[in-house]
Amino acid sequence: MKIADYIVDYITFLGTKCVFMVTGGAIAHVTDAVGRRAKEKGDIDYVCVQHEQAGAMAIESYSRFGSEIGVMLVTSGPGATNLITGICGCWFDSIPTLFISGQVSTAESGDVIKTKPRQVGFQETDIISIVKPITKFAEKITDPNKIKYYLDKAIYLAKSGRPGPVLLDLPVDIQVAEINPSKLVGFSSNKETKEILDIDSDEVIGKKTEEIINLIKKARRPIILLGSGVRLGNAEKQTMKLIEFLNWPVVVSWGAFDILPYNQSLLVGAFGVYGSRGANFAVQNSDLIISLGSRLDTRQTGGRVNYFARQAKKVMVDIDKNEILKGRGLLIDIGVIADIKNFLNIFNAKIKEITKPNISSWVKRAKEWKIKYPAVLPEYFKQKDKINVYAFLKILSDEVGSKENIIFDEGGNLIWAMQSWEVKDGQRIISTFGNSPMGYALPASIGASMVQNKKPIICIDGDGGFQLNIQELQTVFYYQLPIKIFILNNKSMGIIKQFQDQYFGSRYFATSLNGGYSSPDFVKVARAYGIKAVAIKTFDEIKDKIKEVLNYDGPILCDVWIDKDQKIKPKIEFGRPLEDMSPYLERKEFLENMIIEPLPESKQMPKSTGWQVLK
Repeated sequence: MKIADYIVDYITFLGTKCVFMVTGGAIAHVTDAVGRRAKEKGDIDYVCVQHEQAGAMAIESYSRFGSEIGVMLVTSGPGATNLITGICGCWFDSIPTLFISGQVSTAESGDVIKTKPRQVGFQETDIISIVKPITKFAEKITDPNKIKYYLDKAIYLAKSGRPGPVLLDLPVDIQVAEINPSKLVGFSSNKETKEILDIDSDEVIGKKTEEIINLIKKARRPIILLGSGVRLGNAEKQTMKLIEFLNWPVVVSWGAFDILPYNQSLLVGAFGVYGSRGANFAVQNSDLIISLGSRLDTRQTGGRVNYFARQAKKVMVDIDKNEILKGRGLLIDIGVIADIKNFLNIFNAKIKEITKPNISSWVKRAKEWKIKYPAVLPEYFKQKDKINVYAFLKILSDEVGSKENIIFDEGGNLIWAMQSWEVKDGQRIISTFGNSPMGYALPASIGASMVQNKKPIICIDGDGGFQLNIQELQTVFYYQLPIKIFILNNKSMGIIKQFQDQYFGSRYFATSLNGGYSSPDFVKVARAYGIKAVAIKTFDEIKDKIKEVLNYDGPILCDVWIDKDQKIKPKIEFGRPLEDMSPYLERKEFLENMIIEPLPESKQMPKSTGWQVLK
């Protein structure tokens, strides 16, 4: 049997029903094997994307939304190097994916040359050395009889522990080599992988649970903090059981944004640098935080991590010990290195025995913060001459039904959406939060739609980010994917413009039309690809046009002309603690919200505020 055919058999056995690819000479044997299998047996298919980066982003969301692992095939050299941005997204957000790159034949490879020329074979690139830091496993296969071993190992490592991407590099002569499948030796989890999964034993978890319970008994202002690890660890049910028993206020990272619906009574909101004001007040005034599956990065804690929940005891549960031990000034009182589902099963069994302290006044206060400080203010709907993006997104959020999948891009459009969107029970909300590259939302929507039998997807993008993978409109058209694309078009790089307002005297180099940035007429572009397109240019047409887009049976693009001077608010300005967000509250109101002692710099209004003072 030819190895190319064996690989396709193996992928099919895994349950993957659709492989993404951009073909090329060095991967042609495997793509031919996929095509023949699709034609002859019909138990696997393939999607041809227009760019390898887009394919990498598509299989990331394919893995997120399905039970199957996303697989991408590319050729050598530029085909492989074009994957890097997408691989980074899988790495930082812990998404299991399999990348297979073609490579020049062994005889052409620089590996067999005693000297070290930069390149021997045409399009030869040492992709393994390049991607090792951003993959859980990367290997060039040089022995045909080890193909099963390396496939087994790659898939095992992609899915085990903290999940992530893996890459196998296949020289052309290996792809066409003949093997006997019955004689291949596989991989089993042995001492090597157990060392990789360096986690606490159940006995250690039990002892740490007792320590956590002692903190719970003393706490009067506790918080449960949820991260993306809750969903990655399939621990949603166990998490809900804990929330219902403790009855504490809950805050979420962006990676856990869709774990609870917005109307869940204990949910205060998403916290962080661009989080909700109410959630930040709750976190900063707490005296105990139990963090479940969140890495507590600086976009969550703020740049000065010693300001983060500075009077709270902090419990951090994470499967990756490096996240707990990373230091950088963030003091973790109890770190539990564990699979989150296993931890919660042990923890939930133990806490049944405790007498919970009465924290009803704290819960009431947290609920009041959520109501008092919404991101979308009533006056935004009165701005008739220009479309306020917060008002638009709130209306869109209200119109999108439950059970829908919504994918955000990055930059200003991501922040506005995360601040405005009110999650309904059953909705899934994703973006590539760790790497956050422009151009993610459209290819990710393609992957999400394909793994769910061409389900409609809501894609929210910005005019800047959309252009980085605009070519994937051809993929959407060819496969007739019912993706509803909303472009929040402020005709600029809005988030950087706001940065330039604050730090560079509003010199809009590379961010606006006069500074070198430009964008096309997206409606005309979409129609050129054969996709229906509409534009929303005034506030009064928002509702009708949104309904038209959502009800359309097929792919459609909606160009939304938002206020080109739209600001992101609230937000943390550099060096400020999470509780002191811009637009700044008047100091009397701010101090009334502080249970703990405010920092000295927060007791006085910042000297330069301008539009940032909240009236």
